Amino acid sequence: MIFIPAREPLSQAATFLSEAFATITPPEEAATQPEFAYADGPDQSQAVEPIFTVPSVFKASPSNMQTNASGGGSSAKRPPRIDRTILILGDGSDLDAFDKFRRELTRHSTNRFHTVIATYDQLEADHLPVIETDSIVIYPFFPFAYWDKNIEHDAYEGVYGNVDFYNKFRALWDGINSRLNAFYSGKRLHFINHPLRISVDRDKELTKATLSKAGIDVPAPIFTRSYTDILDLVNEAGKKLYLKVRYGSMGKGITYMEQGRWMTNFRFEHGQIVSMHADHGWTFIDITNNTDFLKELLTKDLVIEEAIECPVFDGQKFDLRFYVCFDDVLYIFPRTNDSGAVTTNISQGGQGRSSPFLKRLSPQIIRTAARVAVKATEVMGLEFAGVDIMISNDMKHAYVIELNAFPGFPRARRFNLSRRIIRSIENHVF
Repeated sequence: MIFIPAREPLSQAATFLSEAFATITPPEEAATQPEFAYADGPDQSQAVEPIFTVPSVFKASPSNMQTNASGGGSSAKRPPRIDRTILILGDGSDLDAFDKFRRELTRHSTNRFHTVIATYDQLEADHLPVIETDSIVIYPFFPFAYWDKNIEHDAYEGVYGNVDFYNKFRALWDGINSRLNAFYSGKRLHFINHPLRISVDRDKELTKATLSKAGIDVPAPIFTRSYTDILDLVNEAGKKLYLKVRYGSMGKGITYMEQGRWMTNFRFEHGQIVSMHADHGWTFIDITNNTDFLKELLTKDLVIEEAIECPVFDGQKFDLRFYVCFDDVLYIFPRTNDSGAVTTNISQGGQGRSSPFLKRLSPQIIRTAARVAVKATEVMGLEFAGVDIMISNDMKHAYVIELNAFPGFPRARRFNLSRRIIRSIENHVF
């Protein structure tokens, strides 16, 4: 179990991750500079599709180049022998990423790998499919059914995003790793996100500590748990602060504070912090100057950080989600919300934007942010991630706000993420 008390300095916290991953071979470093191309199509401000295409960014895979094993220049090539299988692992309740990827994979024709689809129920029962190839590429998706039944169920104790969420999630992935290695003993297993790395992004403190140690810009952390210190920072120093649950996601469990304005999507009833027991309904309410709420909140598992002052266009604040796979940025998805909104999360009223919005940013800052996204994914030991980045007001810095091992898949109407990931798997040298 990895547990970092919230008061520990970032540099100390980051050493835990290095120790946890010491036995896992790190991915290769990115080698070349990115080249960008805008996606065509009209502006659809309500759409959530990706809108900024980045083909083959950062490095070319050696498997993209054809070779002749015989050394001759014109001899006929033998049909390639399929020597690996891709196993995707998910559950039927995931109607987003797993379902989209499964459907695309069944339509895809390839001579690079066999395809096997399995569920977490099969894994739990030790009834996984038999695979003949020596090499297996395993792509695990989010275990929604397990999560809803065993972690974020209706009767969970404490507030949303507490350390118990994280401990159970880590234990789940430890078990998944053991079962897969036992069932496919003797096979060469490769992962699109290793089970022993996959849960770490759920710990916001550990993630940001690790990124900061690697020289990646993250929001400035605040380690105090004194409510008077927080009040002084907000009212005297003029700081704008985010107080987030340490082990949460989807914009749930967030409190924002600036002088004269406190907002939270928790509820506070009879002196107790109350969580919504669902993914929806986490609307923000005004709780300005309620020090009883603040005192109670500071007893919970939190990350406190300074807000990033970002550019505002036409009254809209924004961030950029970078989808990274094998050191390639597949595309960039801007999300906007009113300048006074607390977050840009789609679930909190944010909107997906298309390419005309991105053209307001310089190619230089987009390239900088792309390099940061790729490096952040690499530092966290992931092969695939959604990296949320906010640009500084002076357009010179790219801050990693969140990193997600299980980012949602946008609709495929304008860009097919599943297809691009499949092509990346085909061309990657494992």
